[in-house]
Amino acid sequence: MSIFGVLVILAVGVMNSLNMQDQLFDGALKEADYWSDEPVILSAGMGFEGIIGWPEVNEETVREAEGTWYGSVMCTNGEDPPAGAYTSIVSTAGVELFYKGTAEDDDGLPIVFSWPVATETVDLTDFQFTLNTGKIVFPNSAGMLPNWELNERNTVVVFGDFGNRGFSSEDGAIFPVRLDIVEDETPLLLIGPNGQEFNAVGLSWETDASPYDSGPKLVGAKLNHVGSEAMGEGGLGVGERSGVLPNDELSLYDEADFRIRVLTTGGFSPDGITGLTPTMFEDFFRIHANGSNGEVVLLEKVGQEYLVAGGTLRIVGLSDLGQKENPDEGIFYDDCYAEDRDNYIDIILVGDEAAARNITHVEIPSLEGGYSAFYNPGGPGPEPFEGVRYTAPGPADLEPVINALDNPMRVSREAKN
Repeated sequence: MSIFGVLVILAVGVMNSLNMQDQLFDGALKEADYWSDEPVILSAGMGFEGIIGWPEVNEETVREAEGTWYGSVMCTNGEDPPAGAYTSIVSTAGVELFYKGTAEDDDGLPIVFSWPVATETVDLTDFQFTLNTGKIVFPNSAGMLPNWELNERNTVVVFGDFGNRGFSSEDGAIFPVRLDIVEDETPLLLIGPNGQEFNAVGLSWETDASPYDSGPKLVGAKLNHVGSEAMGEGGLGVGERSGVLPNDELSLYDEADFRIRVLTTGGFSPDGITGLTPTMFEDFFRIHANGSNGEVVLLEKVGQEYLVAGGTLRIVGLSDLGQKENPDEGIFYDDCYAEDRDNYIDIILVGDEAAARNITHVEIPSLEGGYSAFYNPGGPGPEPFEGVRYTAPGPADLEPVINALDNPMRVSREAKN
């Protein structure tokens, strides 16, 4: 289940006393990762078509939207499944709670920057898209959800009329091929090393692919020490009561020395609806490291000691998803598991620092490698409707790991409103 579904349910009960947008667009950052020395757009491809901004979320509207509906979902704790466990479709009311603008039968598109965003400068007028037809469009809504935590915030999600479900090779396919950050009254700012502000006007990104050609992939992987405190977790009052937090490595595990945070082009799910759980490393990932004789050592199994150059490493599991499994509190790693479904997943390891310095890549073997594939929220879910085209599974991917053990590559900033 996605964080969006959880937050909408909670926010309806508190919206008169809590202004969510004031917190989401306050400009605050706390130990937020930056991913390169230079500010660039890492990805800005359309994610999925037509499932954002519906008046109601039920099986009838999901069929009309050509979404997917997991009608047989059951929760291990015996409770009724929440709305977000059935579908990834989002209501118009939900968008208006958390985003600037509105949405009606809209498409989703995440924009991933290498530096965190000064969120007080995010506006619909910042993002100019050129479609493959030559048409120029702007989003109908823009926001920071689900990348709302103070140590994240380098991915802006926009909704609008960006395209259709055609493959890029098909006649009549429509999809964005270029994003330009353009001038407006409050130019979009990015925050980089030492808190420097960068005017993002003039940045651009291009593609020739549709999300129905190929699914989400990695655009970053960064290795850091795990400290004694999880910095920058949360940052939205209602989000901290969502049942998703705490989801950091210190809350989930009794041991943690190193964290590889991966950055994705879109929300990662096993099928588009169900959540990724902390136990799923072996289904989706493996890590490459240098061996003592220069060979490649593949770290594939959780709990196994691997001998690499410099010492040993052991994978503990995943974090920055949802809470730790706790049957006494009704939390299970099942199809009702609530996780944040954002553009960040953390891989937690223990071992020797010299060994960690020999980690080279994070790999997603995907279906081609005999593993499971990731889907964005436009994926088929466990029970797809016949005759509907869903977004494609993510491809096999090999992402170089940035060594941030000496320089953590993080930035903090006080709220501006």
